[in-house]
Amino acid sequence: MEKRTTTLVLLVTIVLTSWPLPVSAGWSQDGFAPCMLSVSSDSLVRKYLVQSGDTVWDIARASNVDVDIILAMNNLDRTSVIQEGQYLDIPGDRHRLHRVKAGDSMWKIAGMYQVSVNQLIAANTKLKDPSKLRIGQMINIPARSSLTKAATANPSRSITSVFAWPVFGKISSGYGWRKREFHHGLDIACPVGTPIRAAQAGKVTFSGTRSVYGKTIVIEHANGTETLYAHISKSMVKEGQQVKRGQVIALVGLTGRTTGPHLHFQINYKGNTVNPIEYLR
Repeated sequence: MEKRTTTLVLLVTIVLTSWPLPVSAGWSQDGFAPCMLSVSSDSLVRKYLVQSGDTVWDIARASNVDVDIILAMNNLDRTSVIQEGQYLDIPGDRHRLHRVKAGDSMWKIAGMYQVSVNQLIAANTKLKDPSKLRIGQMINIPARSSLTKAATANPSRSITSVFAWPVFGKISSGYGWRKREFHHGLDIACPVGTPIRAAQAGKVTFSGTRSVYGKTIVIEHANGTETLYAHISKSMVKEGQQVKRGQVIALVGLTGRTTGPHLHFQINYKGNTVNPIEYLR
């Protein structure tokens, strides 16, 4: 009886795992969904030493890696607690693969890994029709741009120094894809009238109104960097003015396209935006 039961279980397992998967992924520019399964095809695995106050989610965000991958690599689940002094395995960032799941599209996958759709297609030349993805199919994910890599590895070689937080509050929207648009900065929720401070010393190159952003200030810093402060209610600086790090330059407001009072803070480097989280201290 036991043999027959074991044989039956094996047969059911084989049938289920070999059953053809339906095609339900495509090209549509639909909403962003977090990556649930991605594996590193590179043998490089980094070791991360857990610091006091660290969480798996913080480490995943800082490493630009999906949190579920770190959990899986370290035999953890969402209820696990990590300890200071513990080492965690973090996947390398040279070459990654994404396993297509229900609802995936090339647009959505590009958003998950912060690469362009064109870069994604170029990295998958064997893919005959990008509009027809199959569940379970493996997609090559190109490495992040050389700018982002260089800045992350050694910020001093590209961006001259770290930046101070312009305000303190809850991050209501991070840097990256959100639904059908790319968000180029951080939204930090604060009450109307909260003082906004210059993140770094520099020269004010713009103080006025911009479409979507409302009242905006742009400050130019050394080595091709600039910071942008948007949705402000009142500017306290003028174009051409030199400002110091930490100087109050404006007040939080509701101007432009916004659903609540917050500061949109952005860092630009030689014409491209970068993730402010990587440079704020």
